[in-house]
Amino acid sequence: MELAAVSADRLWTCPRCGAKLIARNLSHACGAYSIDKFLEGKSDIGRDLFRRFQTLIARGGPYELAPAKTRVAFMASVRFASVNRVGPDSIDVHFVLPRVIDSPRFRKVEHLGKLHVHHVRLKDRRDFDRELAAWLRQSYVEYGQRAWLSNGR
Repeated sequence: MELAAVSADRLWTCPRCGAKLIARNLSHACGAYSIDKFLEGKSDIGRDLFRRFQTLIARGGPYELAPAKTRVAFMASVRFASVNRVGPDSIDVHFVLPRVIDSPRFRKVEHLGKLHVHHVRLKDRRDFDRELAAWLRQSYVEYGQRAWLSNGR
């Protein structure tokens, strides 16, 4: 299977904020956002959960961090996963796939055309299991590296 990936050196970089995007002038929130600002004032538990999620993402392959005002996204060719909220004792995350996964672990699944955004709340180290790792790896390859586009979906 040939992946429809775009290497990081081929991404367009916004000259104002440094955001990396797959095409020139795509809509995005320009601003001086950072991981430190996103995690500022968060609990030790929340920051630890964020780091655990980032570590799980890193197992899938090379990625870029894409911090914004309200979230931190993880990007291969496109943003495939995100930490949307860091609470005192949990984090809310999502990942995108071109298909639906059925699991009681999901808080909701949004249907956006041919794509499906799977939302899950992670509370402790037991949540960072093989099942979550497999879902994130699938999201990384199928959506993040755009393999779904070469599969005729």
